[in-house]
Amino acid sequence: MSTKNGNLTQELVRSSLFDASATIFTMDFDFTDASQRTILKYLQTNKYKLFGYKGASGPNQISSGLPTWFAVPYIEMFGSVEIDYEPLYKVYVFNKAVIGANTTIKMEVLSIELPLGTAIQFNSDGTFSTIGSAKPGTISILNNRPSGTTDVTVGLAAKVNGDYAPFCAFTSTPQGTVSMEPNEKVVLFAAQTNIVSGAVIGNAASPGCTFMFNASNINYNLEMIPSTYGITSAAGGLPVTAITSGASLSQLLN
Repeated sequence: MSTKNGNLTQELVRSSLFDASATIFTMDFDFTDASQRTILKYLQTNKYKLFGYKGASGPNQISSGLPTWFAVPYIEMFGSVEIDYEPLYKVYVFNKAVIGANTTIKMEVLSIELPLGTAIQFNSDGTFSTIGSAKPGTISILNNRPSGTTDVTVGLAAKVNGDYAPFCAFTSTPQGTVSMEPNEKVVLFAAQTNIVSGAVIGNAASPGCTFMFNASNINYNLEMIPSTYGITSAAGGLPVTAITSGASLSQLLN
């Protein structure tokens, strides 16, 4: 997707704000293990997907749920599986304001990579420009469309498996500012559903787990649970917290 960014690119390059050496966080599954491979075969045969969700907070967050950050079919998995997440962010805008359950967020315009602490504005022609600094740990966006134009949906996309995907969504009014603060909480579960990346849901569709990345915890070794097809820590891996089917994603992550 090509995006015009006005003077935003030039100013970020000049100020050297972009950190290209961001930490890579990983979520690993080992399907070379015989028992895990048996579970994998069942998940593949029955068309399961692995779903991931990530947290953020801020005003005017949509009430219907969270965008699905990633959805990976188990039929694509074998051997040692690693899901990579880099804490690098872009801002997206979707020209739909009413976001109900099962709406799929479309990143119709997408900014360049932005460091936390950046303030930008979204212009009527679909471009972005920088307007200064935001509160540390946040990215803020001013909707610079004229008063009387329709609301839009804005949010952050984070880099997972090499691509940017939306993980939070906020209602943005003309001439209003939204401050978005990502966090490193993650929820995972496996389910038989046609949900795709960007689809908004409110509750976990199956049992799974939640955990948090930080400077000390950058790698989670995980495994599937027989019968329930929940997710837990592999032997020797960092501990995770179990979640139940139907758990509120907003309460877990925001």
